[in-house]
Amino acid sequence: MKKVKLLFKTLLSLWIVYNIFTMMVMPNVGAYFGRTTSRFIVPYANSIGLNASWNFFSPDPAHTMYIRYLIRYQDPEGNEVKEPIEGFFPAEKNKGVLSGERKRELYVMRFMVIDPKRLRLLFGPWLCRQYPGATSVEMEHVVETVPTLDQVVTLKDEAVQDLSRELQVTRESTSCVGGTDEEAL
Repeated sequence: MKKVKLLFKTLLSLWIVYNIFTMMVMPNVGAYFGRTTSRFIVPYANSIGLNASWNFFSPDPAHTMYIRYLIRYQDPEGNEVKEPIEGFFPAEKNKGVLSGERKRELYVMRFMVIDPKRLRLLFGPWLCRQYPGATSVEMEHVVETVPTLDQVVTLKDEAVQDLSRELQVTRESTSCVGGTDEEAL
């Protein structure tokens, strides 16, 4: 019984040390030490939710996400009748959001991009109603990445915002031709 208890205490202690080690390494897993030990800790960290990188602790932790849309006005032959309008949802794509209404817009945007069909079936027709006379709406889900800690440290002279990349994740389009729901009523 004494040996089983000692074995249990030893295994529990090793597990606690392993968890602490994982919590210390994961925020900077992109560094040399993190990359060399990653095969031992990343699968475990991913499975229990300890996989936050250094940007989790930064002032603006998440990647900036928004929907960029382009409202087009064309005649039946496809010629532009009016200058296209570019917009963003939420409109404050690169600013902190403090108001409750603006936070709801962020949640709506995230809901829309979880399933790209929602952009075409829900968001596109809504935009068509917001811009009377529009013939089509082109939408894309954009993610502005947060640079790795190695990039920020190595390229000290560069602004962090200049080191981020813009990724277009999803593209959808909706035709506004045929009238809006209000016109059909």
